[in-house]
Amino acid sequence: MNWMILKSLNKIYGLILSTFLMASAAFAGYAIWDNAQIYHQAEAVQDQIRQLKPESDADGGPGFDELRAINPDVVAWITVDGTNIDYPVLQGETNLAYMNKDVYGNFSLAGSIFLDTRNKADFSDSYSLIYGHNMDEHLMFGDLALFKDRTFFQKNRTATLLIPGEKRTFYTAAILQISAGTEEIFNPDRWKDNLDGLGKFLQENSKWYHSGYLQALIEHPERMEVAALVTCSDGSTNDRTILILIRTKDNQPVDEQVDKEKNDKIIGNGLKKTGDTQNPQFWMRVIIGILLFIAVFESIDRLRERKNRKS
Repeated sequence: MNWMILKSLNKIYGLILSTFLMASAAFAGYAIWDNAQIYHQAEAVQDQIRQLKPESDADGGPGFDELRAINPDVVAWITVDGTNIDYPVLQGETNLAYMNKDVYGNFSLAGSIFLDTRNKADFSDSYSLIYGHNMDEHLMFGDLALFKDRTFFQKNRTATLLIPGEKRTFYTAAILQISAGTEEIFNPDRWKDNLDGLGKFLQENSKWYHSGYLQALIEHPERMEVAALVTCSDGSTNDRTILILIRTKDNQPVDEQVDKEKNDKIIGNGLKKTGDTQNPQFWMRVIIGILLFIAVFESIDRLRERKNRKS
């Protein structure tokens, strides 16, 4: 009788397991399809909107009027050389406005690149905070993670911010991975009028930084303008990756030493993870444990069946 009950429970268990596996496979298939749709939509929007990128040096080229006809919340255009970051910058009424909405105003999980609402839309603040989602396939701000590689960081040193009537050249000064609650990065009000102290903070907390750029920021904070590009960090729920861009307010070279490779050293403090980091190995162990339990259970059941047949 006990063996009959065990066999019945084993059949029920097998049915539940089969149903679970089929449902998991169906969900995985849907997730892959849905993910592909998200990336396809993001690529399509980028390709379309790039046709309207303002061309400050080209007569008769598109300007901000064409972009603002599509969406009046467009305030700038950001390009980071050596990456696929080449997008309009928007500013909504709140920082949630463009988290899941594209430049056309349509729902999109890829969202848009947007300026913090505490910053002035004309980029007249000394410190501006710009957000974008971390996506694969070189979309949105996914390429910020490339700057964690020392060689890439050293090689790719410039970015451009287009605002109506002006083209600003920035230098890639530092790359950080830090907690989302860090006031020195995520409170632009702290640095709106005075950048004194920001250079020291960046020296102490950056994974990599250009010594010449940050030294110029420390010595002449009143002359400098900083833009911080922010995205989520891979494998972490609370860490953020930040690329620090720097320029002089008069658009002159940040410092005479900056243009001399021998005088501008790349200095690194290592990757600092201060946030709530997820551990993918934990879930891998859980899955392996479940599979081992199933294998052991099935082996014991087969051994019992063989014993029953012999007896």
